[in-house]
Amino acid sequence: MAPNEQRQFTGIEGFAFLLAMIGTQLSSELFAQWGTYFYSPTLGTGRTVYVAIGLVTIIFLTGRIFDGVTDPLVGMWSDKTGPRRTRWRLALIQGRRRPFIFWGSIGMTLTSILFWFPPVGHESTINLVYGTAVMCAHWFFFTVCNIPLLALAPEIALSKKERLRLGAWIAVGMTIGLALAIAVPGQLIRILDTARIAAATAGGEPVYSAMGYQRVAIIYALCSLGCFQFLVFTVRERFMPEVHSPTTAPFRDFGRALNNPVFRRYIVIFGFFYMGYLAVQRILPYWAEAGLGGDEGTVTLLAAPFMVSCLLAALVTPFFAARINLKWLVVTALAIVTCALPFVHIVGVLPYSTDVRVKLGVVLFTIVGIGQGLIYVLQTPLIGEIIDLDERQSGHRREAIFNSVHTFMVKLAQALSIGVATGSMHFFGNSAAQPTGIFLVGPFGGALALIGLITAFTYPTLNPVRRKPAHR
Repeated sequence: MAPNEQRQFTGIEGFAFLLAMIGTQLSSELFAQWGTYFYSPTLGTGRTVYVAIGLVTIIFLTGRIFDGVTDPLVGMWSDKTGPRRTRWRLALIQGRRRPFIFWGSIGMTLTSILFWFPPVGHESTINLVYGTAVMCAHWFFFTVCNIPLLALAPEIALSKKERLRLGAWIAVGMTIGLALAIAVPGQLIRILDTARIAAATAGGEPVYSAMGYQRVAIIYALCSLGCFQFLVFTVRERFMPEVHSPTTAPFRDFGRALNNPVFRRYIVIFGFFYMGYLAVQRILPYWAEAGLGGDEGTVTLLAAPFMVSCLLAALVTPFFAARINLKWLVVTALAIVTCALPFVHIVGVLPYSTDVRVKLGVVLFTIVGIGQGLIYVLQTPLIGEIIDLDERQSGHRREAIFNSVHTFMVKLAQALSIGVATGSMHFFGNSAAQPTGIFLVGPFGGALALIGLITAFTYPTLNPVRRKPAHR
């Protein structure tokens, strides 16, 4: 088989990446979106507080720091792994990447369930220690699964056209997974919380239990496992010794990635953007309750149009990428989201009815979805360009190294975004009577995303779009 034919990926492999991205979102965003609210909900609503709002950040920040430390280690481990079979690799899952995905997804399934069963049914330091320990274990298994998964993408799609095509598969999977992790749980939590349903049927005061969250966690953990395992047994690895030489000095390679000036700009751009954008995403349950007068189900109303606009934007991104340089598409996407984030505060304080504010929230997140859909697609070819540039300079391909640093940046931004959100609520209020801290996350997030947007203007054009000469 010719090298070019080897490198092309099939439709079933693209679909496998789509499912894997859904599994990634289910096993990460469910924690990030609902974990803070579960352990430290809005005060004065009758919900159980397991950890104080000022301390809940410790769970997620510690887990992400631990996760970030393991990212490059797992990346170097995967890059150095040979294609031959060893004791821990089954006959059907040979390669440098798939064995990691196989075992990592199994470990994630266990931790994805255990997190939602805090040992003490009230505010306690024990819950803080328990949640932190389980979170660290979860992100370790997530790293073992996710870093090789990301490294596998540029290995099976080496041209810009193929990367945009694979990026579209990935973007659709990430969008669907994000919607499932953010929007759907709100309704499922209500439906599966039998204590709440019984109280509502009896006409008494609302009763909130952990049962709804726990049942959703079990369902999502099993679905995530199935998504990852489908990829393990359907995607064919393209290990080619003449191209993918195992690194002999892994820490030097890691330092080379950090010293790459283009990659440093990439890290700053998306690091600050995700810190601001995700801070706003983290307060959705609080905002829906204190700002819009709803509950977990209201989050579904906000996320549904976001998913639709995100999907549509992802699908048309390859069309625009063939005509516009990636740099300016990134600038456009960042500008859309950055300008929209401060409106979270504006909508929250408007003296309108609940119905009107909910409709304005729907419009707001529809706009945000357009920018996010573009970003989901563009990150795959952007990372691919940087890997190609490094290969031309060093003679080696380091997919896992660059993807591990990228993932560490995203995870650190996720952790810091929770710190921004919880810090604002801690100092300025997170109760139904004093929701200022919730509303202020919008402007704070917009300011952070603006730093990324400004830096994006300095990003170089690595592969300019060459227009065809006009026929005379």
